[in-house]
Amino acid sequence: MAEELLCVSVRCDEFAPKAAREALTECSALGPALADATLVASELVTNAIRHSLCRDDEFLTVSLGRDRSLRISVRDPGRSGGGARVTDRPLGLGGYGLKIVEELAARWGAKRHDDGYEVWAELQPG
Repeated sequence: MAEELLCVSVRCDEFAPKAAREALTECSALGPALADATLVASELVTNAIRHSLCRDDEFLTVSLGRDRSLRISVRDPGRSGGGARVTDRPLGLGGYGLKIVEELAARWGAKRHDDGYEVWAELQPG
């Protein structure tokens, strides 16, 4: 059974990535994995804000759990109907978020739920 290290709701607005990063800084037990976990969480939250069609009066749920790996999850209202995928855009046009996640994570994925959409990433413990 995974140990839950963090579960926090952040408003779905431009301040959400910072709020998620600040919440993760409280997880000092992560040791060297804290920097990568913080970056991954920030990228997943940013993608949710940009692509989920959530309103700023709604919330995202950011979760962090540890078992054999460190699992970071961001859940949004999921109204866009789209799916998380790495894009191949010319340099300077954005699209780096999931590329960063892909590089740092041992694996990542997404799942549609009845009440939203979840994107998660698993990091190897440091």
